[in-house]
Amino acid sequence: MKLNIGLLVLILISLSSCTKNSTFSNPEIAISKEGILRVECENCDVNYHINNKDFNVSVSDGSNDIPFYYTSDFKLKTEVVSKADQNIRVLVIDCFGRVVSNELSTREKGEISKMEFAIKTK
Repeated sequence: MKLNIGLLVLILISLSSCTKNSTFSNPEIAISKEGILRVECENCDVNYHINNKDFNVSVSDGSNDIPFYYTSDFKLKTEVVSKADQNIRVLVIDCFGRVVSNELSTREKGEISKMEFAIKTK
């Protein structure tokens, strides 16, 4: 009986001294979230601003899904330049699949449409 109790105490001590190492090599790394900026037009340019960085994409003959990545709340600033008279749809979807904006508007050639969207992480 003393052998069983001693063995049990030894097992409990050895199990309590085990620690699990973190699976992350760097705990300061933040996991980024992905949102979608979809622009539907026949011929237009899209300029957008995320976290102090500017990007430019040309869209022709249909639509273009533009992924954007973020780790905290921010404002997505877009500028769509129409190269012809056309209808332009701007659809913004956050990382949870929620539609932030879905705007369809008629634009004339050379018209610039500026929009700003609040993107939330919660």
